[in-house]
Amino acid sequence: MSTANTAVATAQLSASHSAGPQMSHRPQTVRSIPSDFFWSYTEEPHRTRRQAIIKAHPEVVPHCLQSGLVIDEILQVTKLCGHEPSTKYLPYHLTHHKSLGVDGLDTDLPTSLEAFFLDSVLGKAFFCTFQIIFYALRPMMVYKLPFTSLHLFNVATQLAFNLLLVHYLGAGALAYLLTSSFLAGSLHPCAGHFIAEHYIFEKQPLSARTPSDLVAVPETYSYYGPLNALTYNVGLHNEHHDFPAIPWTRLSKLHEIAKEFYVDLPHHKSWISVIWQFIWDQEVGLWCRVKRRNSSKTEKLADRSLGSSRASVP
Repeated sequence: MSTANTAVATAQLSASHSAGPQMSHRPQTVRSIPSDFFWSYTEEPHRTRRQAIIKAHPEVVPHCLQSGLVIDEILQVTKLCGHEPSTKYLPYHLTHHKSLGVDGLDTDLPTSLEAFFLDSVLGKAFFCTFQIIFYALRPMMVYKLPFTSLHLFNVATQLAFNLLLVHYLGAGALAYLLTSSFLAGSLHPCAGHFIAEHYIFEKQPLSARTPSDLVAVPETYSYYGPLNALTYNVGLHNEHHDFPAIPWTRLSKLHEIAKEFYVDLPHHKSWISVIWQFIWDQEVGLWCRVKRRNSSKTEKLADRSLGSSRASVP
């Protein structure tokens, strides 16, 4: 067996990246309406797959440019989060990478309160409509960051810009930008990426929600479709989590180099279909996320990521 094939097999066993309904060793059972998250006691899959890819394709290493990561984050903020300040977004995003699925640290995860009260067609429609507000408010409830001079400077800069905008162009200009930001994170095709990235759409056996089931549930999904051209390849999400230091301009190259690692992973082809299924399918909802218990180790890891992010933001 070749080195690449051995690496692929190792990644399949360690990361269980294709543990969808096609896997014969997972018993197929009828799904029921979920009432709890998928709790995992295994390591998140991206570190294992990253090591396997580097072993099989060492040529990917030169694509990992730290300067590219900072540029990537700024562009993601600009395009995907409207006028949200990078000083606030970047630390949370780095923690999301280093503590993927960790309850109390990863603020991309919905809370039990959200999942319980929005567990209906109307509730999920409400969530999809106002999800940008959930993403803005949830971090302050789950994992508060210390308010620093950078945040104060950022707020002052935004207020000054908004005042100048209203003064020279009128209140309508500010209202236009606010409305555009809201609609971009609402029932908009591109906003489907928020849900597509980590919510579980693949059928899983009932045992997957029990601690005794050590077979990992796929928890990151890529989107391969034309809208990636408008969103800085944010749909290449498995690739992004596997190599966060690779800038968005090179994620497609990574996919081509290590295609054998990604071709069998469950993925999406339409963000519109993602929103539609999320709202109407009673077996898909806010409960369909993988969570991990917090620990002192992951907390220290998150603290280090916050420290590095503060050093990265000018």
